Amino acid sequence: MSTPRPIGDGEYGDLLDRAVTAFRYEARDLYAIGEEHDDYVKFLQGIPRMPDQVGWWKQYLDQVAGRARQGRTRSRVRVLAEPPTDYQRWLLWADPWYAAAGETIGYLGRRKAYELGLPDADWWLLDDERAVILAFDDDGHIEQRTLVAGPGLIAKYRLWRDLAVRFSVPAAQIAAA
Repeated sequence: MSTPRPIGDGEYGDLLDRAVTAFRYEARDLYAIGEEHDDYVKFLQGIPRMPDQVGWWKQYLDQVAGRARQGRTRSRVRVLAEPPTDYQRWLLWADPWYAAAGETIGYLGRRKAYELGLPDADWWLLDDERAVILAFDDDGHIEQRTLVAGPGLIAKYRLWRDLAVRFSVPAAQIAAA
């Protein structure tokens, strides 16, 4: 069993790049990621740019599509505020592009997540062997990434993933509602 330890950007990127299966649990209502800011503002102004026409976004979608062609999966469950925040509405709007690239996204209402005992924290589960816990400041900036490994420590992340997936609603169903 290994001890959780902080990791830097490089190791974090390498872990995500090497993962055959990557599951992300997103518990926050808002993220402050610099490259997204201008496109998020345009969405709020009613003039969204299509994700497949935005450099940083297209790069991510192409990366997901390439991994999908190699048989590698990327999925996530997003905890949805009730009602959804503006940021979450933007993510919902973009979900068809993620789906077209091969990423599976589900949504779980915040009340249901609490009922299920799911954490109020973000994390990745990679290849069912490692987890990366993401800590954010109040404004949504990443403060720290912590790597967790070892069967005893990872078992709860597998359980949480399975619960989140089982009780989530596919993004396409949320968008249609």
